[in-house]
Amino acid sequence: MSDEAAVLEKFVADATAVLVETENNLQKLAHTALSKYQQLCTDQENGQGTDNNQNTLRLQQIGQQLSKLSQRSQSLQLYLQNNLDTPPADDDHWPRIRILQSHEEERTQLARELEDTVGQLLANAVFELASVQHLLATDTDAVSDGLIALQSELEQGLADIRHFITDLEPATILENFGLGGGIRRYLEQYEAKTGIKTQLRVNTNIGRLPSIIETAIFRIIQEALQNVYRHANATQVEIAFEEKETLLEFSVIDNGDGLVSDRVDMSRKNFGLARMVDYAELLNGKLRVFSELEHGTQVVLSIPHHAL
Repeated sequence: MSDEAAVLEKFVADATAVLVETENNLQKLAHTALSKYQQLCTDQENGQGTDNNQNTLRLQQIGQQLSKLSQRSQSLQLYLQNNLDTPPADDDHWPRIRILQSHEEERTQLARELEDTVGQLLANAVFELASVQHLLATDTDAVSDGLIALQSELEQGLADIRHFITDLEPATILENFGLGGGIRRYLEQYEAKTGIKTQLRVNTNIGRLPSIIETAIFRIIQEALQNVYRHANATQVEIAFEEKETLLEFSVIDNGDGLVSDRVDMSRKNFGLARMVDYAELLNGKLRVFSELEHGTQVVLSIPHHAL
């Protein structure tokens, strides 16, 4: 390695370390500001505290700007670590980096799930077929049992693949059944796969929405449900559609372990919260996460009527 390459490599490593620390600090500040904003909103709704909308709005804006700075720091890490040819020239390019990063995270997640489910199943099937072949001439009962087991595994693999197809392309199910019906059918598959009891509560005559809006809402609910399955140790989860005076709310509520507030913030990437926030912003909506240790988690998407 040349001296110039060694210098560049060390600089990139040092810069990445600084950006990681900066991102974490910005996330903490953003979370603090948004938590205080949510607390003020709750106090005002309950008739407590002062009705100072200017200060409340200011806290929200500060939190959003800090969150965007954190996202830019994360995007610059991606640029440094992956040797991207050209750095973003201005702010207009940062959303493209975020989209690239989000797509790569989704592909990595899908690859892991395929390896853990369908990949493992096919490997087992190959092994069982080889065993059956050796037993064909000597033990027909064992062959029969092996084929029955293999059929069961392949049926499970087919169910997994259908579930992946729904995850990857919800447009078909939404087109056929609408948002409420599509979520209901997805919950049937989700409950069968995970064993987590589900309930859908619809307290609004929502009707049909533009397909891109239905897809974005579906993606947020889907991501929240996957978080429940992977991290919450929950036994039941409720999805609620509710209509307020000026907005629609979509909630995913589980009875799992819950999270302390700082862990919610520090786990944005692991729990897919960044993707959910991105979808919410596309809808001109707001995503909030309420969680308490040992008392479950509630993810709430609020969308103003005028955005629909």
